[in-house]
Amino acid sequence: MAMAALALLPALALEAQKCVNPHFDSHRLDFRDLGYPAATEIPADSSPIVALTAHSNGRVYGATSGKQSYLFSYDPKTNKVYPLGYIPGAKGVHHSILEGPAGFVFIGGGLNEIELLTLSREMPHGRRAIEYQLWDDIKAKYEGYEGGHLYVYDPLEGDDDVYLDGAISKVKDLGVAVKGNSIYSMTINPEGTVIYGISYPDAVFFSYDIQKGTFSNLGEWMKMKAYPGPERSWRAVPRSLACTPDGKVWASGDNGLMQCFDPATGKFLSSSMRVPGEYWETQNYNAFPVVEQLIPAEDGSIMGSSSDGFIFKAQPSEDALLCFGKPMVERRVRAMTLGKDGRYYMICGEKDNVCRMFSFRETEGFIDYGVLGVDRSPYYAKIAYQFDSMCTASDGTIFIGESDRRAKLFYYIPGGEVFKGVLNPTNPR
Repeated sequence: MAMAALALLPALALEAQKCVNPHFDSHRLDFRDLGYPAATEIPADSSPIVALTAHSNGRVYGATSGKQSYLFSYDPKTNKVYPLGYIPGAKGVHHSILEGPAGFVFIGGGLNEIELLTLSREMPHGRRAIEYQLWDDIKAKYEGYEGGHLYVYDPLEGDDDVYLDGAISKVKDLGVAVKGNSIYSMTINPEGTVIYGISYPDAVFFSYDIQKGTFSNLGEWMKMKAYPGPERSWRAVPRSLACTPDGKVWASGDNGLMQCFDPATGKFLSSSMRVPGEYWETQNYNAFPVVEQLIPAEDGSIMGSSSDGFIFKAQPSEDALLCFGKPMVERRVRAMTLGKDGRYYMICGEKDNVCRMFSFRETEGFIDYGVLGVDRSPYYAKIAYQFDSMCTASDGTIFIGESDRRAKLFYYIPGGEVFKGVLNPTNPR
């Protein structure tokens, strides 16, 4: 019996290592369930994470999309995720969660915007039928929809409570941002007094004055309706906004050109900076990439990514854009964040395919971390394929929100020998 048991050990060891990623030290990557199973855990069909933000109190706050949107927080002191109840009236929160003044957390609600659209079989429009029918199908989803609400949450009031399954989050409803639209992305000005957002599908640009408690409709961010993909049933609306130190709000607009809103004049200003990607034009239709993420720097430049998977740096003061290329062949940079080590960490890959994590720094280029797989056999193991949000906590930990059914909150602790192993080909490792 002893010899038989010994013979099984090599096979068991191989089985235990099947999820280990050879690209970096596996102890630096882990994940946490979204609550306690059968007690507080967020339901599987409402668990995809599409919004994360690192808070000044050391916690990470996130929101989910699906049948119902839930708020949650991760506490580094206990290394656990705590569900904070469901957000009434919201099925999704899409890249729209941020910290405001006095530590309040603002959340932009809406429908589930990562859900693929049901397309019509019949196209009665004739000429340009596909283009027109796509827009009809998109708008049908919002028929009778009141519009996405803006919410505010006070961590001092709700973080210490226990939220069992079915509990309502202690958020305050601030009202509808844009009638009949979801809130698609948000940012806040440097003074922390005004929140700016863009809606989907009509691409309406709006603001919310925190002190006055009032919304303002600032006009259409873009007028052209294009469906460049990779999810060709989604309208090309920028999925991120960036507020630079001068107070201007930047994103991509019509024809893939970077544009900004200047609050000093109340006007939209275009530029000659064109988002890198695939462009094609016909007599009746244009297709162009949009920004996926924008991360402003103190010098006024903006690091960005495109729906075609390119990484670039926009320099508004010079009206110039520098393209660094693509981490991988596939389209889309699904999420991106700036690490404390000066590297930009990103998740790349198209929807319903296998995502990979990369980092980038101008002095070293791209580093491929591979597929995110965690193996803590015999206790738990998981390989994840879909992600749509990232943030960097105050201690430098990179948090990554899985966006599949029964999603988990992943985190990666930068460091170790991975960089030497990649950058130095003579390293025996």
